[in-house]
Amino acid sequence: MTDAWAGQDLADPENQLYPPAPTLGQRRWEATFSAEGAARIGAAGSGLMLSRSQPRPEGGADATIWEIQEPIVDSYLAALPDGVAPRIAASRSVFVADDETTWRREAERGLRTVATRGGLWGLDPEDPLETLVRRSDTVVGTSERVVHQLRRDTILTRATDLLVQVHSVDPVHELVLRSHELLALEVVPALGDLVALRGSLEVAR
Repeated sequence: MTDAWAGQDLADPENQLYPPAPTLGQRRWEATFSAEGAARIGAAGSGLMLSRSQPRPEGGADATIWEIQEPIVDSYLAALPDGVAPRIAASRSVFVADDETTWRREAERGLRTVATRGGLWGLDPEDPLETLVRRSDTVVGTSERVVHQLRRDTILTRATDLLVQVHSVDPVHELVLRSHELLALEVVPALGDLVALRGSLEVAR
């Protein structure tokens, strides 16, 4: 695929990718859970995509997502060729609500459903809501609470892009739209130099 993007022959001198895409390889993104994978991605000059959640290290059930991902970012940056600008996209689960009653209700329903189905690294459906939120790496709350949580995330000081989704809370549609609205109007402006002025924000269902 990399050869094809670069315009090289595809098994025959008359076969090349059409239409030509000479800059596509420079816009490639790759994802990984490991520092080793990040080193390979960096060496290739690709962008690094970080997951919204990932498996915990042994004995580290309560490690934060940024504690887990810091070594991944370190390996990526160390492996980047000279002159290649880093591209780091941090995906995060974020649900913003107008009040505590709403976010607690939706988080309780959504995260406990995921835990019951055995998703997200073996969450225990019997755990308190606060534990489910923490171990699922979910950022949830009112705008003020969400801003506070995101400011603790050290990866965001190194990321060039922030990708946001409401999964695994998965609120009803009107609350998804409201969450995105609050994110755009209240959360991102409050983050200021942390995200909004350094990179880009993408929201997804």
